[in-house]
Amino acid sequence: MVRASPQDVDTAADVLARAFSVDPHVVGLLPRGDVLRPLTRLWRRILRETLAAGGHAYLARRRGAPEVLGVALWEGPGEKVSLRQMVPGLLSYLSVFRQRFPEALVTERLAHEAHPDAPHWYLKAVGTVPEVRGEGVGTVLLNDRLREIDGEHVETYLEASTQDLVPYYARFGFVSRGPVPCRGTVPAIGMERPAVA
Repeated sequence: MVRASPQDVDTAADVLARAFSVDPHVVGLLPRGDVLRPLTRLWRRILRETLAAGGHAYLARRRGAPEVLGVALWEGPGEKVSLRQMVPGLLSYLSVFRQRFPEALVTERLAHEAHPDAPHWYLKAVGTVPEVRGEGVGTVLLNDRLREIDGEHVETYLEASTQDLVPYYARFGFVSRGPVPCRGTVPAIGMERPAVA
C-alpha cells in the first residue's frame, strides 16, 4: 500500500468508478444510462478536492505489480473540503448529475450534517476493482490506516452504502448510527468507530 500523489488521481478515479458502478446509493443519484464515465469524472473531482484540502488517498497493489487494485480516500480532522474548493468543480458536478444535481446536492449536505461532532477521520471511500473483490484488498487498506488512527486517539466515521456492508465494517469496530437522510436515492448507513483510549 502506498500513499497516492496528485499524479495518481486518474488511476484512483478509474478504480473507484469501477468499484462504485454497482453501488445503489451512489448510482441512485445518477441519471439513467452509462454510469462508468460519469463516476470516473465524479471521483476524479472528489480526489482532487480531497487531496488539495489535505486529505489522504492510498493505493493497494500486488507486490511488484503496477496495477492498482484498491483505493481508500480519507479526510482527517480539520481536512474538510471547503465550499471555495468545490466551486471550481461545479461544472464537473453538473455534468455528472445533470437533472439529478439538486438531489445530489441535498444528499451531500445531509451526509455532512450526519457526521459526528467530535474531531474524526472520515473514510470518504474505499473500493476495489471487481476482479479482486472479496480477496482482502479492502481489509488491508482499512487495517493499515486504522492502526495509525488508533495512535491519534480520535474516532473514525464512514457511510456504508448498503445494509450488507454493515457487518463487514463492524469487523473493524464500527457501530451503526442508523440511516443517513438523503434525497433521490437509497440511504447509506452512518457508522462510527470510537477513539482508542
